[in-house]
Amino acid sequence: MLQDKVKIRIESGKGGEGSVAMYANRCSGGDGGKGGDVYLKGSMHTYDLSRFDPEKTYKAPNGLPGQQKERKGDKVEDLTLILPLTTEVYLENNLIGKIENDGQVLKILEGGVGGYGNATLIRNREWRSNDTERANQMGVYTLVLKLKSDVIFIGYPNAGKSSLLNELTNAHVKTAPYQFTTLEPQLGIMDGLVLMDLPGLIEGTYDGKGLGTSFVKHTENCKLVAHFVSLEEEDSYQSYISMREEIKKISKDMYEKPEIVVLTKTDMVDETKLEETIKIFKNKNIEVLSTCIIDTEAISILKNKFKELLS
Repeated sequence: MLQDKVKIRIESGKGGEGSVAMYANRCSGGDGGKGGDVYLKGSMHTYDLSRFDPEKTYKAPNGLPGQQKERKGDKVEDLTLILPLTTEVYLENNLIGKIENDGQVLKILEGGVGGYGNATLIRNREWRSNDTERANQMGVYTLVLKLKSDVIFIGYPNAGKSSLLNELTNAHVKTAPYQFTTLEPQLGIMDGLVLMDLPGLIEGTYDGKGLGTSFVKHTENCKLVAHFVSLEEEDSYQSYISMREEIKKISKDMYEKPEIVVLTKTDMVDETKLEETIKIFKNKNIEVLSTCIIDTEAISILKNKFKELLS
């Protein structure tokens, strides 16, 4: 199951304790080492947030204590958490950063500084504690993954979206003749373009029916909406209009994106109905194509149309 949101507690490391030591009748305790910082790093090889356990605290190492002869505590490793690309990072509901590129690094917490050794204290004549500086930083962060794609596939359940994703990209998405076979967004690559099949929508999705609207965040980064309408519908155009109204309630951003209608299952209707349906859409100035998974020529035309609209 795609894990696209998680809330976790993260802490940097505390500064190491300063040493109290004497050597040759003088103070020689070294300062403690700095605590580990915390970084977030983007990776194109990580696909979701399932590696993170909301019950666990992710903590950088504490700084090591100072040593005799004014030796500072050894450096500790920082904590680096690997995130999938297009992850947003929130602290107390405030967006503090986005991980968008492979190798991108975002520092979120600073480790505490090392405590003073007695050599530092006597040299500076500052007989004081620096416990405040030694303290680490912490926070509860919400990570939200928003998948990135060039084209998203939307439509009612059983409109043939998953089957066409498999044909266009050689993906291996599960297909079956019943509703809600697709339970989470599915991705495929077609000639360098990322296609994403969303779970089927139904009337009332906005109100929580079916699989609800949790998928909406994954539509924000797409460039083109492919609206799949099955020709098995009694009135394909009215089916399209009903779904457009549902989309308008779900997400104004998705509603206003460039769109193409893909009429599917052409093998299930006669030529007359197909031509009449296409004419209805074209008369409304709606970009429309028709296809089915056994029509290799139509699939090739659809591929080229996607490329044309995205060029």
